[in-house]
Amino acid sequence: MRLNLLFSIIVVGFVFTFESTCASRLSVSGNKLIFNGKTVFLSGVNFAWNSYGYDFGNGQYASNSKTTFEQWLKEVATYGGNSVRVWLHVEGDNTPSYDANGYITAPDRTGTLIPDMKLFLDTAKANNILVIFVLWNGALLRNQNTVNLFWDNSKLQTYIDKALTPMVKALAGHPALGAWEIMNEPEGLVYNNKPDANSCFSTVPIANSGAGWDGKWIPMKQIQAFINWQAAAIKVADPGALVTVGAWSQYSQTDAFSDTRNYFSDACLFAAGGKSLGKLDFYQIHTYATFGASAPFKILASNYGLTKPLVIGEFSSSCSGGMTIQQMYNYAYANGYQGAWSWHYAGGYCSDSRATLDLGMQQLKGKNTTSGLVNFPVI
Repeated sequence: MRLNLLFSIIVVGFVFTFESTCASRLSVSGNKLIFNGKTVFLSGVNFAWNSYGYDFGNGQYASNSKTTFEQWLKEVATYGGNSVRVWLHVEGDNTPSYDANGYITAPDRTGTLIPDMKLFLDTAKANNILVIFVLWNGALLRNQNTVNLFWDNSKLQTYIDKALTPMVKALAGHPALGAWEIMNEPEGLVYNNKPDANSCFSTVPIANSGAGWDGKWIPMKQIQAFINWQAAAIKVADPGALVTVGAWSQYSQTDAFSDTRNYFSDACLFAAGGKSLGKLDFYQIHTYATFGASAPFKILASNYGLTKPLVIGEFSSSCSGGMTIQQMYNYAYANGYQGAWSWHYAGGYCSDSRATLDLGMQQLKGKNTTSGLVNFPVI
């Protein structure tokens, strides 16, 4: 009897230890997003930033954004949201740490970036919210040190070795870490209408789309390699991590239409960068009123012909062409998309107010159908 009791204690201890070290994480199964064994729908918002480029690192979180972000996370949870998209380096003015020659030496100068991110994730976890960290911003990129990462692989490698890999390893397995997004709207930087014998690299199909608005003239192949290398590094440092890219529209994210091309397919990213692990786990499309008849909110997710989950990563009712925010969240949930993040909590051009965004999230609060579970414990 005493032997049986001892055996029971050992077994119970083993089970407790195993469960306590195996937290749930967001994962992918086919075209579905999974958390703790259940299909989920990522209903949330873009925080994007509180202090543009200066929310994390070099002591900025404590002084600039901690209180605001904590309030926002609680507000998102109150209205039924389960995920937020937040920008990290942005243009590279605050982080990472560049030396005088443009090589990266550390995540930041003072060593607070990773602890800041961990603190943000802990607060998100306490509110049952998943976080998508966006590394870079391609919609507007003025820091030449960051632009040079597309042109000099040795400099990009120092970012991977000195900043990205330490961040990913330090945060690996955190249940609130939903995904890493390599870049917001990289198409802003692209050399548009540039022919190439390889269809993955030719931007002729999107010549009339408006891509390349930031005037950096970076060939698509170099943008794809930039994504491929960082995605691969994330997978090496944390094999369970998910990776995405914030495509600015459907024009660059699907092969389904004559004026579109999926530049971020596994094949195209590998062709550009040569790293087999450097691929995306789920796709993401941004959409506003001027983005044509093939844009999200006008067609089913399945019409894009993609084999991975698809999230609508930016949208707003103020730039929707007439839909209410409630209609937009309902449409995304009911028509095969795996998530919806409205734009954006800090406000600004083409943004809805926080009160409006809250109404959108509230529309899906408590939903649990074949489209996915919306509210779930992040443990």
